[in-house]
Amino acid sequence: MNEKRISRKELTKQNLKKNKKRKNIKTLIIIAITAVMVYITGIYGASLAYFGDFISSGLTLIQIGRGFPIEEDFSSVLQSEKMGTGLCVLTPDYLNIYSPTGKEIFTYSHAMQTPVISTSKNRAVIYELNGTTLKVANGHNILFQQEMTNNIIHADISNSNQISVTTRSSSYNGEVSVFNYNMKQRFVWYCATGYPIYSCLSNSGDRLAVNTVQTDAGTLKCDIYVIDASKGKELFSINCSEYPVKIEFLNDDKILVAYTNKISIYSISKNDEIYSYDFVEAGIQALHTGGSYITVAYGGASNNQSSKISVLSQDLKEKFVIEAPEKIKSISVSQSRIFALGYNNLYEYDFSANLVNTVATGPLCRQLVDYNGTLLISSTAIQKVEKTKSR
Repeated sequence: MNEKRISRKELTKQNLKKNKKRKNIKTLIIIAITAVMVYITGIYGASLAYFGDFISSGLTLIQIGRGFPIEEDFSSVLQSEKMGTGLCVLTPDYLNIYSPTGKEIFTYSHAMQTPVISTSKNRAVIYELNGTTLKVANGHNILFQQEMTNNIIHADISNSNQISVTTRSSSYNGEVSVFNYNMKQRFVWYCATGYPIYSCLSNSGDRLAVNTVQTDAGTLKCDIYVIDASKGKELFSINCSEYPVKIEFLNDDKILVAYTNKISIYSISKNDEIYSYDFVEAGIQALHTGGSYITVAYGGASNNQSSKISVLSQDLKEKFVIEAPEKIKSISVSQSRIFALGYNNLYEYDFSANLVNTVATGPLCRQLVDYNGTLLISSTAIQKVEKTKSR
């Protein structure tokens, strides 16, 4: 009798659990459908912007196209950047976003004379160079529009969707405004010494670096100011020996500064340079920092002069050096391969520094983009670069 009562209790509990689970699933389905409908119709505010990004990224993944190559007129392409699951292609007239299968999922006529983009994991910021208009997009919509008081010099977006906007200033030499993910201004950093040229944020958005220049007795002097963006507090500055061609945060404590013939890594906590790598041949041509390695091409002053490609660890220890027969204009590292685009050929190297394949491309090929592997963008097509099987 007791056993029957216990079994009935257990059965009742199981039925209650099943009914609760069904109700939860139904609720989730209703919420998901409602969220998608709200997103598609555009009836959502800034508070749902992150959720909208999540839906946009998911919708981008399921957009089925004909695959690569995409054959169109890409002769006027200004920039091509990865934006999480999407590929952003900027032209003088449009911002186009493609899915991983090559389907055009969003086209926006930006109506800007000198447009520039910066991308994060799921957003792109598009702005008018020396204008005042800035817009933020994800894979399917324009989310925000911001009118700056002063002309925009540069803008950068972090993977946490914080945005730094470098502008001229009516009272100082320049200023950098930092916005959060829903375009609420966090703080403004005013530049009193030198003129700000560009700024960059760490992926978390908690660190900001601003590159400034000024002339001293006819000599160009550059300083990089590192700022705690969570508090708007200046931490320290780096006195550069020459103009830095690239600044990038490796994480919240390490910042990479590339010069024409040297790469340095500085520690923010130590306020000092901790690693450096000098090139015998001056002139950085291309730099790739994704993955476990830092890959840099340098040398060749003219298109037909040979170059070198150094593969470095995160602490700038040399792993190996590759000799390339011409000047390199773009590098991509994917599929355990190093792809180097010259002015006439695409070179494929393995991580034993062996040349695996050479493909004649001609001067109409523009750049390589890391997007689900490596894409090659030319004047007539965007095509996927397939890894060559080792012999």
